[in-house]
Amino acid sequence: FWSAVTRGLTAARHLQVTASGPSPGVLRFEPSASATMVNGTIVFVCVGGAAYDGQSGFARVPGKWTCGAGALVSGFRQIGQPADSWSANSPGDASITESVTVGSDGSWTWAYTGISAFLGGRITARVSLDPATDRIRTAQRTDPTGTSTYAFDYVRTFPALAVPAH
Repeated sequence: FWSAVTRGLTAARHLQVTASGPSPGVLRFEPSASATMVNGTIVFVCVGGAAYDGQSGFARVPGKWTCGAGALVSGFRQIGQPADSWSANSPGDASITESVTVGSDGSWTWAYTGISAFLGGRITARVSLDPATDRIRTAQRTDPTGTSTYAFDYVRTFPALAVPAH
């Protein structure tokens, strides 16, 4: 499932994920870079195995980071939602279970449950994938703060992700 997601992003070269719900926002992914947008401005970027925080003048965040498709996959598999970056020190959920089923329309659905110490409760998530294109169709996450839905746009292009000049 997650290898297909990586293939889909690699083939498309761009993916914009828009989150609706308790923590709305926009994430942008390329195969090996990723970023968080707020009000149309990049506020966090992960590129070349390094993360940069825009709230501190794009200072480098210590440690080795996974960016791009690896961050997207690690975020879903460790906390049940997309993430702009991932490191071995990122806090993950406990008691994680995952499963993949095939729907009557041929789509694949990944289901996730975990316990978030940070949010103090159970997390569930579902991601639907079109195996013909390796693209995510839909995703939803429910946690103690409410339900979030994610929209995936593989067509929208944007400038190559890089650390903004400061």
